[in-house]
Amino acid sequence: MIFRKTNDSIGGLFRTSALIETMPWRKAGEPLHTARAEVQYDAEALYVRMRSYETMPLATRRNFGDPVCRDSCLEFFFAPKAGDNAYFNFELNPLAATYTGFSPEGTRQSSRLVSDPDAADNSLFKASASSGPVFWEVSYKIPYSFIRRYVSDFKTPEPGDVLRCNFYTCCDDAPVPYYSVWHNIDTPSPDYHRPECFGALVFE
Repeated sequence: MIFRKTNDSIGGLFRTSALIETMPWRKAGEPLHTARAEVQYDAEALYVRMRSYETMPLATRRNFGDPVCRDSCLEFFFAPKAGDNAYFNFELNPLAATYTGFSPEGTRQSSRLVSDPDAADNSLFKASASSGPVFWEVSYKIPYSFIRRYVSDFKTPEPGDVLRCNFYTCCDDAPVPYYSVWHNIDTPSPDYHRPECFGALVFE
């Protein structure tokens, strides 16, 4: 499954986007939850925008590193280097509270919260959130300079390059917890830390 990037403004409409609608662990009768994701790029950074379609999101965590996946949450996981499962995970709630992790071994067990001060104070990612009557969304950037702190030989994307990634929405503390994904994950229970299940984002 391939999501092709658009060069339209990140602030405009979702004209080309990944639809997050697969619910691998949903039981019969449980509500459906959908979201959309869009990624753009230039010579300096990736730009991410994600939107969840829900009217009463849960938002209680406010600080960097808080377990925002327990709130309504939009998540972007990606492996920056071809042939390597090391990955970043960006998780944000409706207040733009952010958890950013890095897994050098490509496993949940090796994933750790990044300790960069400029990540913690939001001067690096410039994450923001907004909402409407039937949705909430987040936007942020991921500078390549940040990626290279952890993956030193990461190369600036060019047209035709492929980035392995996945997009998610979830809420652990919802009355009925939910987990939606872009690229399907075949596990018995919810587990987003699965780089072997990432899909492919093709830069145009």
